[in-house]
Amino acid sequence: MTTRVAYVCLAVLAGAGCTTSTQVSAPRAAAAVPTTLSAATFDTNPSSSVRPTATLPATSTSTAQAADFLGEVTIGYSVQGRPIVASHRGTAGGTVILVVGVIHGNENVGLAILEDLRTMPLPPNTDLWLMDAMNPDGLANDVRHNGNGVDLNRNFPHDWTQVGELGVWEYSGTGPASEPETQAFIAFSESIQPALTLWYHQDLFRISPSKGSDRKLRERYAELSGLPLVAVTGGTYTGVAATWVRRTLPKAMSFIIELGPTLSADEAATHAAAVLDIVTRV
Repeated sequence: MTTRVAYVCLAVLAGAGCTTSTQVSAPRAAAAVPTTLSAATFDTNPSSSVRPTATLPATSTSTAQAADFLGEVTIGYSVQGRPIVASHRGTAGGTVILVVGVIHGNENVGLAILEDLRTMPLPPNTDLWLMDAMNPDGLANDVRHNGNGVDLNRNFPHDWTQVGELGVWEYSGTGPASEPETQAFIAFSESIQPALTLWYHQDLFRISPSKGSDRKLRERYAELSGLPLVAVTGGTYTGVAATWVRRTLPKAMSFIIELGPTLSADEAATHAAAVLDIVTRV
């Protein structure tokens, strides 16, 4: 067996450098979820219920880089061995913002918004992280779940419950944070401590209203984007990523933006502008 080890230069988090990754031979061993990014290790070869694709594409093909680009971090690897990458730009040490384009692999129109956010001028003191896909296997295979057939947005430790079984659309996995993608995200977010995390989904075309600390941010985003403030219903909402962030990380705000089934270039630019507007209000 082999285990991929992502070596992350601590200077990246200080805005001074990038990360490299390699693959080394090592025995498989269970490891606790790391709390720093200095040597994050994740098992990349668990049993998979989804046949891997022949190639392992990167999550982004973009070559666009802003002048304030600070590097990229490979935070871990998916069930099928794809890297989970976060791109960093802005002012290191400023207000930390994390934007996730894909957690359900077949809900990917939000990637166009992240593409705009790679190069748009940022407000002062913004420390921006862009994660195209927390679920690169689902994105590559055009399915909701990861390579183990797990709905990663039901797999987070906060309020985790057993939802369904393999083959069910909301299958929550064998236990809280059972999946390498969830473990990688937890370690990464605990390290960077984002003040605000945004998650793109589709295609309910709405933002759930809130009475919490992020209420005004949700209202402002809805106003700028044209999305209505309407509750998201129809599922079993336990083990949800955004809720884990809000309930676990100190003073963190986090919410989901439900896009429509498609997104034009103009609409993507409108959403990117909305992100940068609410960043100034965090």
